[in-house]
Amino acid sequence: MSAERTIVLGLDGGGTKTVCVALPLAAGPDEDTIAGPRILGRGQQGSSNWNSVGVEAARAHCQEAILEAVAAAGATLADVAAICLGMSGVGRPADRARVQEWMAELLPSACAVIHNDAVIALASGTGGELFGVVVISGTGMIAYGVNRQGCTRRAGGWGALLGDGGSGYAIGAAILRAVTHAADGRGPQTTLQPALLAHLGLEQPEELIRWTYDDISWHRIARLAPLALEAAAQGDAVAQAILDEAAEELVAAVLAVARGLGLAEGPEPFPLILAGNLLQAATGPGHLAARVRERVGHLLPQAVVGHPTVEPAVGAAWLARAALQGS
Repeated sequence: MSAERTIVLGLDGGGTKTVCVALPLAAGPDEDTIAGPRILGRGQQGSSNWNSVGVEAARAHCQEAILEAVAAAGATLADVAAICLGMSGVGRPADRARVQEWMAELLPSACAVIHNDAVIALASGTGGELFGVVVISGTGMIAYGVNRQGCTRRAGGWGALLGDGGSGYAIGAAILRAVTHAADGRGPQTTLQPALLAHLGLEQPEELIRWTYDDISWHRIARLAPLALEAAAQGDAVAQAILDEAAEELVAAVLAVARGLGLAEGPEPFPLILAGNLLQAATGPGHLAARVRERVGHLLPQAVVGHPTVEPAVGAAWLARAALQGS
């Protein structure tokens, strides 16, 4: 294959799906415009978080997504110059070493970089630059940042049982509590009750007991969170209180990271990227992102708040390019 067709890969390995994209080795002239990067190929498989699906399934999903993307680009594995994998569940050095071993077998001649998924989320909002802070609210939540000296810090990401406030799971669980409290008369009435029952195909609040305890997986509870966004937009006070609490938790995590990196006290503006489906799904007045923006504006005036401009897998591919330049 000619040098012009040499590719880099970016892989976003999450708890729900694994996406891999192939980009040209060199950035095109229009990559910073609204047209975005030229994606040569794409592959998608199931979850690659081995805490959820096991190590062998995670490895298989990564490998198949990579093979799909390379084939769709009309390339071979030998044409891959570099790959960056951003994966949930790789917080420890031993975890990253495991993924490095996978890549050494599959792509022995490629430069391979392993990050957690928060790193590629930051890159997807900064054009590939690792500077600033990202806060993610999806099924879980995490805040992560990098300063000019390359120091990193994180807050949150502890998982549902240890208290990922501001996550989809936390919001979904708060909806369930609000509805059961309203049913008991222990809390105010809320439009979340009929909305939740209709969403789940239930008739009575008592049926929530079986629905909840038949399967208490985090993803299942987190999928209820958009109901709070919808009810809050329609003026429901209970839903608005749930989103206020979520915003407070997310901003507290951002503040912890920014202060820990010296960004909160410094004069230099820094990007703050709001990522994850709950911070990107609805950005109008009153939604979760707007609540976070408002609080950040008062507490961190240096923060330049934005959203990802590309999908996380593309952010990973940008980091693969950067790794080649730094090697």
